[in-house]
Amino acid sequence: MVEQAASSQSIVEVLGHRLRDDIINGRLLPGQQLVEADLVDTYQVSRNSIREVLHQLVRDGLATSIRHRGVFVRTFCENDLADIYTARRVVQLQAIRCDGAYCPKHLDKIGQNIERAQLALQSHQWKEVGTLSLAFHQVLVQALGSRLITEFFLNICAQLRLIFTIGPNERIVQRPLWVEWEHLIHRLMCEGAREQAEQELCHYLSASQEALSKVVRKYQPQRRAIPARALNEG
Repeated sequence: MVEQAASSQSIVEVLGHRLRDDIINGRLLPGQQLVEADLVDTYQVSRNSIREVLHQLVRDGLATSIRHRGVFVRTFCENDLADIYTARRVVQLQAIRCDGAYCPKHLDKIGQNIERAQLALQSHQWKEVGTLSLAFHQVLVQALGSRLITEFFLNICAQLRLIFTIGPNERIVQRPLWVEWEHLIHRLMCEGAREQAEQELCHYLSASQEALSKVVRKYQPQRRAIPARALNEG
C-alpha cells in the first residue's frame, strides 16, 4: 500500500515517483501496458488516484494513451531522442559549470557512484551499469541546487532508460566506453579543470546521442508508423 509521504506529497505524487523510479531502474519496459485494475491491487489506492497517476505519466512523456486500448509505457523514436539531448545539453552543461559541481562532498558522491559502476561492469551486470550511468548524470545535475530542475531531469533519465531497453539486451548500449568517460570527467572535475571537464561532457553527450540513434533506428522502425492521431487520446 502507498503511504502518504512525510513531506506532504500526495498519494498521486508518491506513486508517480515510484513508477518513474521503476522505469529508471529498468523494471518497466517500452510498450508495457499499465493496467488500472492491476495498479489498484498492487498499491491499494483508488481507481481515481491511479487514473490521475497515469495522466501524469502521459503528461511527463513517460507513457502513451491510445484510445480504446489503454495506457502504455512510452516507446521512443529518433526525433524524440533529438529533443531529449537538446534538454540534456542545456541542463547538464550548465550544471558542470556551477560551483556546486566541484565541492568535495559532491565529487565524493560522484566518485562512489563510478566505483559501483565499474564493479557492475566487471561482472557484466548491464542493467545495473545503465542505472548507475544515469545516476552519475543525476548527481551532476543536483549540483544546481534546484528541486524543479532535478525533477525535470529525472523525467529525462526515465526517458533515456526506455531507450536503453528497446533492444534485446542492454549490453548493446552499456559499453565500457561510457563508464570510462564518466571516470575521466570526474577526474577532471576533481583536478579543477573546469573547461576540460565541460568539453569532455559535451563530447560525451554527442557520442551518446549518436550511439543511441543507431540503436533506435535498428530496433524501433515500427514506432514511426503509428498514426499520430492514435496517440495520447482517451
